[in-house]
Amino acid sequence: MTTTPQKPHELPARESAVRALPPGIPHGRPKMPRLGRRRAIILGCQLALLFGVLAIWELGASFEPDAVIDQFTVSKPSAIWDALVAFEERGVLWSSILVTYRVTLIGFIIGGTLGFLFGLILGVQRFLAAVLNPFIGALYSTPRLALIPLFILWFGIGDGSKIALVASVTFFLVFYATFAGVKEVDPEIIERMRLMRASRRNIGQKAILPSATSYIIEGLSVSAPFALVAAVTAEMLSSNRGMGFLLVRSAGQFNTAGVFACITVLALMGILLMGLTRVAEGRLLRWKPGRVNRAK
Repeated sequence: MTTTPQKPHELPARESAVRALPPGIPHGRPKMPRLGRRRAIILGCQLALLFGVLAIWELGASFEPDAVIDQFTVSKPSAIWDALVAFEERGVLWSSILVTYRVTLIGFIIGGTLGFLFGLILGVQRFLAAVLNPFIGALYSTPRLALIPLFILWFGIGDGSKIALVASVTFFLVFYATFAGVKEVDPEIIERMRLMRASRRNIGQKAILPSATSYIIEGLSVSAPFALVAAVTAEMLSSNRGMGFLLVRSAGQFNTAGVFACITVLALMGILLMGLTRVAEGRLLRWKPGRVNRAK
């Protein structure tokens, strides 16, 4: 028994519609990309873990007098929230956040700029780098906290000493990153540009800076959280405002919920700062193929 093939105009409507689709367009319902599904699953697991820990913490500290968790030493999430609300009602929360962020940003800009310039100069001038290497290493190995009394003598107990501490922390991280990036530039490229009679300015703009950009951006990304740590540390030691001062005052009053509230705010401030640096890093390094592929 033989069957006659169907003519093109006699094909089922669905099959003809599928065949009519231009190449490259998937058939059927659109599906979520695999990477998007994976990110959604990871985010869901992270939120579930966070809320699970908070729920166990809250329940473990709430059953008095047989509470598993001591509220005096660890507090509980509801008490921490109440402490945050109390800080906001007293008008000290947002003002402290702005003070700490201002010190962090100013010190980060000053230290990052100086670190970039010195790293670029010493990366090009190898003889000068060899001369200054032991002195820079000695300053880098000196604990930053040991410099706070000196900064207070120089700049006073105001924001100047705290900005100086943040700048000193940021400077060395950006300096070494920039210095390493300049040293990694292919010397053959520089020699070829010199044979083509390129000026030092053109060599720096066309060869050195593009090759060292990834190192510089990584140095800035790493130094941003340390800048916040330095600002809070300086506020804890010599200040009457800022998140560091608020943290020390809460600890002095044996306000455990207030201490955890300050720690929570500082953690969120650090996450926001790191997120901003990652966004800037992604925009500045869009030209790198590896970055583009990871972004997809």
